[in-house]
Amino acid sequence: MITAIGTGIGKPKEDGADGKDEGRFDMTKLRYGRIIIMTDADVDGSHIRTLLLTFFFRQMTELVRAGKIYIAQPPLYQIKRKKREEYVDDDVQLNKILISLGAEDVRLKNLADDKEVTAAQLKDILESLEKLAKLSESVRRHGGDFEEYLEERNSKTGKLPSYLVKVREGNDETVHYFHDEKAVRKFHETNLDLNLFDTQMEQELLPLGETQAPMKTNGGPRRRAKLVELHESTTVQKIIAELGRKGLKVDHYAASDRPIFEMSEGEGDKAVTHPLFSIPEILQKILEIGRRGVQIKRFKGLGEMNAKELFETTMNPEKRKLLKVDLNDDNAVDADKMFTILMGDVVEPRRQFIEDNALNVRNLDV
Repeated sequence: MITAIGTGIGKPKEDGADGKDEGRFDMTKLRYGRIIIMTDADVDGSHIRTLLLTFFFRQMTELVRAGKIYIAQPPLYQIKRKKREEYVDDDVQLNKILISLGAEDVRLKNLADDKEVTAAQLKDILESLEKLAKLSESVRRHGGDFEEYLEERNSKTGKLPSYLVKVREGNDETVHYFHDEKAVRKFHETNLDLNLFDTQMEQELLPLGETQAPMKTNGGPRRRAKLVELHESTTVQKIIAELGRKGLKVDHYAASDRPIFEMSEGEGDKAVTHPLFSIPEILQKILEIGRRGVQIKRFKGLGEMNAKELFETTMNPEKRKLLKVDLNDDNAVDADKMFTILMGDVVEPRRQFIEDNALNVRNLDV
């Protein structure tokens, strides 16, 4: 690969240098305008892609800075319905198609007032629920439980917590929610061993004239914590308010003992009614209905495509999609930190990263 690219590796060659710099990185010898990484969509492919990106970042940094590195974006799915066939890039696009299909011949009734939702209202509700599902996933990735998060809202104002602190002690995790920075600071002052803030900020947060030694663990597991500002809170509040105006109260987000909604599909004698016990079930049932009669094939690897499919979806310059790898002064430090943690020689930071993010894994090959 080094020979094919032609630039050499290591530190950039200095202008006007003599033969002693031969073999060092020389951008003028680059043989290609773009270098495109193509790997499978499974865990092995992700690992190979990370290895290649690590090599380019460490040995051909200027190549990345110049915007010459790209990642191919093959479609994740192929769907067939009747005689129609199309490629779908990701789960978001797939869900939009399934929602459109599932909502074609469906009626939704709110059992609280026995009123049926119009087709236009159902479309708006599904769009809001899809956004809410993404935001709930974001909160989950931070370590929170979305139902518990909603329960922490202010009963008078409806305001949701703006901060989350995930505390890990051994194999046990607890999550704390806070509505404002003042509440976080109060928690910080009584839990200094968690190091929620850096040293400089920590001194600012402590009351003047007061010092407190970090709490001891009495020989038990060391506690670690992660402070997250939930930027999603404002958007979640707006969506909840929109759903409330359409008759979907946030109190019904968690599953109830009795049906809250009723969904009907079909007409006349062929009509089928589905009782729904929570708000998320509306979107889940629509997606379930939308999948009927649709063949969905997930591409885990480029090798699963034949030559024609590979050209049409990934290699055709007129149709292909590429992700440009961007390295600049704003993200270089974070990039170096991440590569050091994931691909460095020191095991402990990598183990900690895996422990902190284990629950965020969505696709795991076992």
